[in-house]
Amino acid sequence: MKHRAGQHHAPKARHPLFTLLRFDTLRDDDNREFLDMLYRSRHTIFQICLHFTDQSPDAIRDLYQEIACNLWEAWPRFRGDSSTHTWVRRIALNVAVTEVRRHAKQPSFVPLEDWMYDTIADPETAVPPDYYGLLSALEPDERALIYFRLEHLSIREIAQTLSTTEAAVKQRLYRLRQKLNDLKTTEDD
Repeated sequence: MKHRAGQHHAPKARHPLFTLLRFDTLRDDDNREFLDMLYRSRHTIFQICLHFTDQSPDAIRDLYQEIACNLWEAWPRFRGDSSTHTWVRRIALNVAVTEVRRHAKQPSFVPLEDWMYDTIADPETAVPPDYYGLLSALEPDERALIYFRLEHLSIREIAQTLSTTEAAVKQRLYRLRQKLNDLKTTEDD
């Protein structure tokens, strides 16, 4: 997908997202394309938010909004060198890691809102009960690797998303597996 440089038109119909984001840099077609892409990516973004927050509704909403804002800012520069899904994951993970590092606080667990339980209760995305406890003990980049594996991404896809080599991904996954085993063993004792 290519965007025409230098053409800036304000959209005729405003979407609620436009009140938070600068929309004057894209054409009407771009606005629709962006909103379609954001809609198609909503589950991926939500899963990333779950992995990188304390699962409180406010934290999830804040991170989701931050990711959406960053996607919006980057949208005019998307050249289509990778798939849209890979591009969204890369930006969303970078934002999430940056936010975790910025806040650097221990998570406090609070109940989720009713609409979020459907996603969590889905058998395809179900995780063990101690999962989020173990997840909170990991570094942001380690959380990203776990997210990728849960999404059944190949080593090649992970390497492409993280802009690294497949060997580096394999090594990081091996070390992460060891760390999780150590954490699990410590937790069981």
